[in-house]
Amino acid sequence: MADATIQLSALTGIWRPVYAHRLALHATADTVVLAAWRKDTHGISLGPAVAAWRQAVGESTDTQRQHRRQAAAAAVLVVLAARSWRRTRRALATAAQRAHRAGWAAGHHLVTQDHDDDTPYDTPGSQYVLGAPDMPDDTADATATAVLTAALKTTANRAGRAMADSTNDPQQDAEDALEAGLDLALAADVAVSAAYGAGMLAAYLADADAAVQWLTAGDERVCETCLSNEAAGPYSLLGAPTLPAHPRCRCCLAPA
Repeated sequence: MADATIQLSALTGIWRPVYAHRLALHATADTVVLAAWRKDTHGISLGPAVAAWRQAVGESTDTQRQHRRQAAAAAVLVVLAARSWRRTRRALATAAQRAHRAGWAAGHHLVTQDHDDDTPYDTPGSQYVLGAPDMPDDTADATATAVLTAALKTTANRAGRAMADSTNDPQQDAEDALEAGLDLALAADVAVSAAYGAGMLAAYLADADAAVQWLTAGDERVCETCLSNEAAGPYSLLGAPTLPAHPRCRCCLAPA
């Protein structure tokens, strides 16, 4: 693997303020979304899921492990799907809107400023117009629903594995996996990066830029997918790869 074009540990010029905003954006989203998740999961009992799982597979340990895990995951998902997840849903929608605005501000800065200039910048205000920084509420809500639906399924799988593989307390082990929110954090990170990338493209659209390039970013080396995206550019605004290429991807789209 090759080194990243944008080295996050040694940022210079315009990338210093751009990535100061972006890394802070992700850190804040992680904190806010996980806090909402833990409030929403507080008090959840997976006792009914354990009972349903045991009824489905019986008490025998001879049942195939994969079958036991799948049955446990299905039982957990029934419990999770019965909740509204109001706080988590709102936190995800807000994170997506903030990311879109942050991406727009970054794109606007990249278009209008000298790339040797490391002057900090603010996120500008704007109305809902073509190429605006704002993500409409219905788009944000749809994003939150998609992220939450995917995260609940993968969380149920994780909690189901913990339940099925437990040697002591299946309910507690599954509830611990649920509370950790690892799958939600990954799904939220992808959604934030996607909204950020969409915001960048909106800024380029507003500026009537014709082409963009994918720039790899990382602390050291980057993956083959991101390298391929960088090598294949430049792209038209409508033909550019969608951020992110993978969870925790910090690559960006810049004017070509």
